[in-house]
Order: sequence, then C-alpha cells, then structure tokens
Amino acid sequence: MKLTGDRLSIFDGSRLSTLTYGSGKAGNLFIQAGDIEVSGMGNTLVAGLGTVPNPSIIAAGTFPGSSGEGGNLIIEGNRIRITDGGLIASGTLGGGASGNLEIYAAESLEVNGIGNKPAPLFGYFTNHPSHISASSFSNAPAGYVKIITPLFSVTDGGLVEVNGAGVGGAGNLEVVSSNIFLDNGASLQAQVAGGNQGNISLNSNLLVLRQGSTITTNATNNANGGNITINSSVVAGFENSDIVANAIEGNAGNIQINTQGIFGLEFRDQLTSNSDITASSQLGVNGTVEINNFGIDPSSALVELSVELSDSSQQVSVGCSNNSESNFVVTGRGGIPHNPNQLLNLNGTWLDLRYLSASRKPNNNITKITQISNQQAIVEATGFLRNENGEIELAALSLQPLNRKQVQSCSGTDT
Repeated sequence: MKLTGDRLSIFDGSRLSTLTYGSGKAGNLFIQAGDIEVSGMGNTLVAGLGTVPNPSIIAAGTFPGSSGEGGNLIIEGNRIRITDGGLIASGTLGGGASGNLEIYAAESLEVNGIGNKPAPLFGYFTNHPSHISASSFSNAPAGYVKIITPLFSVTDGGLVEVNGAGVGGAGNLEVVSSNIFLDNGASLQAQVAGGNQGNISLNSNLLVLRQGSTITTNATNNANGGNITINSSVVAGFENSDIVANAIEGNAGNIQINTQGIFGLEFRDQLTSNSDITASSQLGVNGTVEINNFGIDPSSALVELSVELSDSSQQVSVGCSNNSESNFVVTGRGGIPHNPNQLLNLNGTWLDLRYLSASRKPNNNITKITQISNQQAIVEATGFLRNENGEIELAALSLQPLNRKQVQSCSGTDT
C-alpha cells in the first residue's frame, strides 16, 4: 500500500497499518508526505477487558496465531514528529518474521514525550513512551530500524528500539544524522532475549546525551549482547547519561567510538552517578571498550623556547653600513612611491612640451642646418656661472669628458 500527500496526521488512538492474520505475508506500507505527525493515545473497547488505552500508530506486522511474515514499513517526509505516546512500528506477534522499518526525514525527525492514559478496568494510568520500534514478541526474528535525517532528537522519555523478546533475536538499529540529541531520559536501545544481532550503529557530526539519556544494548537470559559503534566528530554526555553494553548470562557486547573529541563520558567498570561508558556481563565475559580519539593534542606541537639571550651582533648582517658612498635614490615618476602611504600611479603618460612650429616652415630648417654645419659642435653644459649682471648662465666648464663617479656595491665590486 502506498500513501502520499502534503500532510499526514494520526491522532487520539488512530491507526494506519498493514497486518496479516494467516499464512500470507502482510503487505508493505510506503508513506510519502511533507509533514507527518503521530501523536496522542485513545481508548479501544476489547471484549472481556473493557476499555483499553492504545497509542496512535503507523504499523506493519503480524497478529498472534498467524504464520505469515510481516511487511516492510517505509516512511519519507520533510518533518516527522512522534509525540505524546505515538508509535511507528514494525513487529510480529506470530510465527512469521517481522518486516523492516526505514524512516527518511529531509529536515528533522523528533521523538518526544510520554502518553498518559487511564485504564479504567485496571485502575491506573498507562504511561506509553513516544517511540519507534522494530520488535518480536514471539520466536520469530524482529526486523531492523534505519533512520536517515539531518536532525534527530529524542527527548522527554522518548524511545527508539529494536527488541527481540523471544528467541528469534532482534534486528539492528542504524542512525545516520548530522546532529543527534538525546535529552531528559531519552533512550536508543537494542533488547535481545535470544538469537543474535541487536547492534546499534550511529554516524553523525555531533552526538549529545543529557539528563539521564542512554544508548544501550541489553541481553537477557543467555543471549549475547549487541555491539555499539559510534562514528561522530564530537561525542558529549552529561548529567548521568550512559553508553552501555550489558548482558546477564551471555557475553556483553563491544563498544567502539571513533571521534575527534569526547566530553563528559568516561570508561568505567560499572555504572556510577556520572556519565559512563561500560560493557559488562554479570555471569559471562565482559565486552571491550575502544575509544579512538583522532583529535589534535595541542601539547604535541609545543616547542620549549630558550631562556638565554642571543648575541644580536651575530644575527644581523652588517650589509652596506661600512660604505659611506652608498645611497638610495627615488627618481621621478614611474618608480616606487615617495612614502609607504602613497599610491603608485601606474597611468604615467609621456608629454612632449617642445615648440615645433619652426619645423613646420618648409625648407628653412635645411638652410639653417647647412649654415651651421661647419660650426663647432655644441657641448653639453656641465656647470653654471653668475655673470656680471648677477644672472645665472649654463656653461661648459671643461671640454674634457666627464669622469663617472665610481660606485661601490655592497659586495665590494665596482659598477
């Protein structure tokens, strides 16, 4: 069965499910919607029991006495919320295996709160956690739970589980999310009473546990506990939040954490009032805890500096200081700026200010050149004189070639 729409709301004990009552396999259920909410609890009239509280539910499974397998449940949405005791589940109560449960939320998946509903016949309130579950309450195996979303939050007693109450074993729980938040008694758990599996795998950038939240694989009877594998850039646990792999008679599972930084959580042999990481078995073999912290240790790059002063005269080159003739000249435009705060103008232009009107007179310049061709060559002025009238005149003080000043470089060679 396939159901699509913009919004899907399941409230007050409503139910959307595919089930098998016989030997045939239950159908698969595929839901695709923008916003999906499963919330609250209602009452169901059961023969011989009267009014019995039941959660709002989306489910695929098998009934007691059936032999067929349960169908798979696949849910896709933008924002998915399970609150006030709501339930999304695949499970089996019969002889056939449970189907698998996959949830894909493009923006966020929230599991929040506990539903409280009176049970008049029994005289008490039923406390039902909002949760996601793949379970087996028979000897058939349970399915797996797979969750993919950018933001995954489980808060205020919310629960996400794989549960094998019979001997068939539990499935695995896998979460892929950029941010995973567990707060106020929230739990991710794998319970197994027999068989295998019941592993938890988390892949994220940030994993935070607060206020008594837990990640647990727990094996009862002689079953072996499942393993916990966490790959997260940052792992933080505070206020008595724990990561635990436990067993009773069988072997405890192993815990492996690959991270760049772990805060608040510490490995301990047994649970304490602090935030613990532990893998233990009451009668079997304890599990192993492996924490691979790939973060950078700042102390590994520290260099101890010398406290003794160095002789500065041996550190600075003498350079041109011994050559009194050395100088540095800035010449006109097109070079470097006169000071560091002045911008360098790269748009320098050539402007010829000579008076050229005489050259435009035809033939005159040719005659003049002929007339002065026998005169003594003009010599470049090399100095100036003050005449009798006090005027300054340029003059060629010597007809001898000018002697170029020898300039000595820093290396000592003449240029």
